[in-house]
Amino acid sequence: MAKRKMNYLIPGIIALVFGVAAACMMFLDAVKYDILIGDVTFTGMQLAFGYKESALGVSVTVWEFNIMITLAFLLPLAGGIVAVVTKNGLISKIVSTACFVVGAVFLFSMTAYLGIGGNEYSSEGAALAVGPIIAGVLAILGAAVCFFKGTIAKAIK
Repeated sequence: MAKRKMNYLIPGIIALVFGVAAACMMFLDAVKYDILIGDVTFTGMQLAFGYKESALGVSVTVWEFNIMITLAFLLPLAGGIVAVVTKNGLISKIVSTACFVVGAVFLFSMTAYLGIGGNEYSSEGAALAVGPIIAGVLAILGAAVCFFKGTIAKAIK
């Protein structure tokens, strides 16, 4: 009986690992601007929670807090937590899969959300860097694990 319960916990743990890995991609470069003097890159953490730069005693806010980018990185983590905490029911499967899918959509469309909040930079000329792309792929894999949670648990014997 204990082995059967453990089999149903393994797909949730795998989904949680994908969610944590996707959230950790926040520390990598997220957006790259190609301007005249060279490339300017910003990490997902700077874009999500805000970024100030100071020079010669003057502090300039480059990025404000952006809720959409924060959700993009945290929804896969929430989906992984839901997959581990809840049982293998239909509603929990739908919620965890939806968290991963919506997070992946937000990650792949991150450049569209850059202008939210009156930020200095806009989405014009911005390109996705490596962080959101890897996080989006991990979120898609997490969504697949959550969607086929029962099938994976039955396959593990």
